[in-house]
Amino acid sequence: SLVKQVLAELKLSEKQFHPRKVLEHISDWKNRCLLPEEAASEVMDAWSKKLLEAYRLYQEGLTRHRACDFDDLLLHTERLLREPLMQEVYGQKFRHVLVDEYQDTNRAQYLLVQHLAGRHQNLCVVGDEDQSISGWRGADIRNILDFQRDFPGAKQIKLEQNYRSTQAILDAASTVIAHNSQRLGKTLWTDLGHGERLSFRLLDDGRAEAEHVARRILEQRAVDP
Repeated sequence: SLVKQVLAELKLSEKQFHPRKVLEHISDWKNRCLLPEEAASEVMDAWSKKLLEAYRLYQEGLTRHRACDFDDLLLHTERLLREPLMQEVYGQKFRHVLVDEYQDTNRAQYLLVQHLAGRHQNLCVVGDEDQSISGWRGADIRNILDFQRDFPGAKQIKLEQNYRSTQAILDAASTVIAHNSQRLGKTLWTDLGHGERLSFRLLDDGRAEAEHVARRILEQRAVDP
């Protein structure tokens, strides 16, 4: 509702500036810890300048209503923890920091980890750069690729044993993912044996894929009830 009010105030057409798209751009700026005045340096074209003005009015509206959106929870917390005194207080409060799915952290979350663990260095992160495929909410794969640069004393432990798949599946997956240029690398193995040879089927869409899988299950149940 606030975005729509802002667009109306700026006399911007919702066809050119769809509220959802406007919020996506604002979310991206916030996930990179950029307030309107800081985002201005990367705005060049006229469309982006209007978008930036919408961001400014949007933030003013949130403040006026004493409200935060979801991204503000990270943005304002990171701002607070930039203060050395706050880093000291919360660094003492959280003496050990553990982060799961580290490959999906964004810039704001990355900075929060730096603020909380920067002094005592008691930090453990778990993640897999090969699973960084979503990019949702500004996830940045560099956070895990550069982890040992940021924390040079860190020890890397590779969890390479797989308990779910056969070796044939792991080998196929490893062959595909090896084409990625940005990865730390690992050698997956299993005690489940080599398994059946993989088959490949190209289908038109997700529905056709689901129907194919269901049909194969029914066929297999008929053979081996």
